[in-house]
Amino acid sequence: MSAPSKVIRVEIAAHAHATEDVNRVKQAILNIVPESLHEKVEFTLYTLEGHYNNPITRIVVRLEGNAAEEFVRGLAERLDKESKKIIAMMLENRYDAKQGRFYLRFSKQDAFLGELRFYDGDDVIHVMINLRGTPRLDKAINVLKELGLVS
Repeated sequence: MSAPSKVIRVEIAAHAHATEDVNRVKQAILNIVPESLHEKVEFTLYTLEGHYNNPITRIVVRLEGNAAEEFVRGLAERLDKESKKIIAMMLENRYDAKQGRFYLRFSKQDAFLGELRFYDGDDVIHVMINLRGTPRLDKAINVLKELGLVS
């Protein structure tokens, strides 16, 4: 019997504004998911209304258990040492110990082109990594090191 996954769930989400092609945003999301998980990706679409009554489509992908952990390990493999150092520096501000959740934001435009680049603007792909239990920050750092996301 294998050990339980250290990651309960990963949620990947992005918005497609009225001027954007929903399929291109889906492709941007798919580009950050390891190829080995592509067959497990199911897109859920929600229709929202913007401030000026403009339509916005929220696109969400959820991975659970072993697939979620595989996503995190795959993400870690694609990030360089500098990016992992950046994650370590942002952990305190991006980790919610009450929920056991770590949040990352990637440029949607770069993801569409197959690149992973952290981005704090509006046009992003949100990645929420939900760790097993609700570990304190120091424990979460250890788990993320084990998964290769932090160096």
